[in-house]
Amino acid sequence: MPVSGEIIAPGRYDYDLKVEFPSVYIPEHTPPEFRNEDAQLTTGVRYAFGQFDLTEHAGREVIRDHFVRQVCEDVDLALVTVTRFDLTPVTA
Repeated sequence: MPVSGEIIAPGRYDYDLKVEFPSVYIPEHTPPEFRNEDAQLTTGVRYAFGQFDLTEHAGREVIRDHFVRQVCEDVDLALVTVTRFDLTPVTA
């Protein structure tokens, strides 16, 4: 488990992010007059992964929050829970 406030050194990194947030599911083809009564509370899940180059020292939380904002631009960030954020230095 990473230490809160951990500073990440410049370099190339792989990242793997998973976030969850409350969501509402409405079955497809539900007539508009039944949308509210057919709505079901659920958990939305989004993933992001890839590589990036870090050019300056930065806090792990700052990096994580950057990717969370990108993947959840249409979700209230107060409702988002980060369930996975892995940073791995690229060695090759």
